[in-house]
Amino acid sequence: MSFRSLCLASLALVAAVPAHAQSRSNDEAFTNAVVAAGKIVTRPQCAELEARETASWVEVDGRGECLRYYAAGLKPGSNPIVAAWMHGDVMGSKPDKIGHQKGLSVAGMIEQERVLSARFGVPFLFLARPGAYGSSGKFWTMRHTPREAALMNAHLDLLKKRYGIGQWSLGGSSAGGTLTAEFLARRTDLKCAVISSGASAYEAYLQAHGVKGRLAKPETWFDPYRSLDLIPQDPARRIFVIGDPRETNVLFRTQRLYFDGLAARGHKAWLVPLERARPPRYHGLVDFGETATGLCAQGVETDRLLKTLQSMPEQPERISN
Repeated sequence: MSFRSLCLASLALVAAVPAHAQSRSNDEAFTNAVVAAGKIVTRPQCAELEARETASWVEVDGRGECLRYYAAGLKPGSNPIVAAWMHGDVMGSKPDKIGHQKGLSVAGMIEQERVLSARFGVPFLFLARPGAYGSSGKFWTMRHTPREAALMNAHLDLLKKRYGIGQWSLGGSSAGGTLTAEFLARRTDLKCAVISSGASAYEAYLQAHGVKGRLAKPETWFDPYRSLDLIPQDPARRIFVIGDPRETNVLFRTQRLYFDGLAARGHKAWLVPLERARPPRYHGLVDFGETATGLCAQGVETDRLLKTLQSMPEQPERISN
């Protein structure tokens, strides 16, 4: 091979590796009006966001969505372990009850992940669910559905391939915790799973609140509790189920039900009761979940991780969840 051919080959190899591995900001801010109406992002529009390392075009059953993510600390080419967080709902029991993301922007989300990555010394990603935090889709109709789970799982696969990710330390709050529990049965690359205030026994959650209409349509939701027998055995994986025993939304007994199922099947799991959530519902321990996700990614021993959580103050108010 000539010197010129060697140089061209080297340049082609360099071009094949992403020049950037960090999300780069634009001027986009999140609004509740967009969440209520639903967001459409075309494939070409998504490609522009992909170039900024803040989006992926994810297809399931021939239909695509532009799912957003905000990352810091990634290295081009190879990332043995990455911490990732899936947020809870940004809507309540009615389509006009929207919260959490208003006041945040792409720049703010990237900065949030930069702080987490610097704190724990590992790459950190925020994964936006369909219809929220800039992702396309209509949140009200897609949340908790089998399609949402399939899209988010496929997104993890795309990011894993794009950044050479070996294993995930995956965490989530509330419905994000429900997804985390579900993915234990779908993935073999989870080093850690942190289920924070999550409805991991979803049918029991619906029964506790008497949601008869939803209970009558099981095809419209998924229940990680039903998938317990599908979770692969992995003695190196750690699972943390974190909740406030005073919780009035995702009742703690339903969280314990899922944990008991894990323990009965021999998985390395810890139930972490923390009376640190804010009244009146005592729902939401995002700081604690993110901390556990980062420390587990670091490889911190379990006793030290649990002591760190126990020493933390009450959950402060925050916009992102």
